[in-house]
Order: sequence, then structure tokens, then C-alpha cells
Amino acid sequence: MRISEWIQAGFASIFAVAAWVYPLAARRRLIITSLAAGAIFVIALARLSVYILAPVQVSILRDWLPAVLMLIPYWQTGQFFLGPNEKIQAWLMQSDRRLWNFASHSGWTLGRFAHLSMEWAYMLCYPLPLLGLATLYAAGLSREADSFWAFVLLPTYLCYAITPFVPAMPPRFLESEHKESQATKSKIFNLWIQKHGSIHAISFPSAHVAASLAISLFLLHRVLAAGIFFLVISLWIAVAAVVERYHYAVDVLLGAVLALAMYLAWLAHLIPSTLITAPATAFVTPL
Repeated sequence: MRISEWIQAGFASIFAVAAWVYPLAARRRLIITSLAAGAIFVIALARLSVYILAPVQVSILRDWLPAVLMLIPYWQTGQFFLGPNEKIQAWLMQSDRRLWNFASHSGWTLGRFAHLSMEWAYMLCYPLPLLGLATLYAAGLSREADSFWAFVLLPTYLCYAITPFVPAMPPRFLESEHKESQATKSKIFNLWIQKHGSIHAISFPSAHVAASLAISLFLLHRVLAAGIFFLVISLWIAVAAVVERYHYAVDVLLGAVLALAMYLAWLAHLIPSTLITAPATAFVTPL
């Protein structure tokens, strides 16, 4: 199996085992276990497709499959959420209040366009992994797909693994000033996605920030111009997550730290090249 497939199957399986140790209802345990079984089944099916598809088609299928499967540990995490820990939630809110107080004293303000651009940036959280992989394909670097996914999935899944230990509601649920009736169409669309596709709890640390930053850092060493563009987007996503109240500031900070830790370990060659291709080919494709 590819490294990215081991990561996906491994994390899904770990969550399934944890479900039978954690005090959960039988229905939740079955959902978590079924999701893990589904992920493993799809990965196995993709590998077996070599008997009915051409090798190139199989390779393409396995390159793009992680974009779908990366949501499974997120949905598994949601089944562990039984309600917020009031002390943790209060601490997170208090941390943000300190940040807002500092911003207000410094005279920092944002206009309507800035808020609008943040909502647009936050929408890119969802297609960004696909866009990152598409960039590699456009640059003729499809052979890097497995390393790309391993680099992105590790910090993202670590965020999910930590999330059950920090149960809290997103800040937008706790602040009356963030009402959908007062929002722009872009805000309403993002809230609609959050309502129908999220676990209705925070991802602590922020998996969106970890994934988007990991994508941009990987691309910096493969497709320089695109990497810079993705980095700007990922930084704006991080700001948007806090300002638009999708995440607490601590969520965002720790998500970025996990992605940066992965990046620094990669640069220092602490990660075996058998897992992720070493960064020796930096900036080879100035797309």
C-alpha cells in the first residue's frame, strides 16, 4: 500500500478501537467502526482495481482517492463529541477576548471587503487539497501525489486525534452578534456548509489551518509560484477562521504549529524518504 493509504487506514482503525474503549453509546461505536471499515474497504478496492483498469487509471484513482477519504476521521471524531466541557470552552473564549481587547486598543479594524475576502478564503478550505494535487498534476509532478498526501494527512489527522480531548462548541455558537440573519451571502453559504457537513464542534487544533498550511509548504518545494500563492491563501484562511468566528485563536495557532512541525522535520530529514520524498528538489518547477 501507499504511505498515504497506510495513514488513512491506520487513523481510521485507531479511532475505531478507541470507540470501544471510550464510554460511548453502541450506536456511536457502530458508526465509528463502520466508517473505518468503509475506508479500509475502499482502499482495498482501489488496489484491486488493477485487475480491471489500466495501470495509469489505477494510479490516477489512488492519487485522488485520499481527497474523499480524508473526511472519514473527521466524521469519526464527531461521534466522540458528547457535549462541551464548560471550563475548556470558557478558557478558549477568554483567550479570544484578550485578543480582541488587544486588537481594539491597537486601533485594528477591518472593512467590509476584508470580511468578504475572508469568507471567500474560508470557502477554499474544502477544495484546497484537490487544487493542491491538481497543481502537481499541471506541473507534471503526479509522481509526488503519495508524498503530498502523507505530508498533508499527518498534521490533519493529528488535529482530529486531539479533538475529542478538547470538547467545545465553535465560538459562533456562543456569540449573539454572529447571526445568520445579519450575514452576507458568502457567510450564509459557509454557515450552510458548517451546518450540514460539520460535526458541530470545534476541531482542536484547527485541521483546516493545518491542512491548508501543509499544502502550501509542500508546494513551495515543488512548484514555487503556486506554493507562494497557496501560502497567502492559507494565511488568510487562518485569519478568517478566527475573525469570522469559525475557530478560536488557540485552535488556529496550534493547527499551524502542527503543520510547521511537520515541515521542519521534513526539512531536517527527520522523516525517512521512504515515507515522504526528501525536500532536495526544492523549487524545481517555477510554474
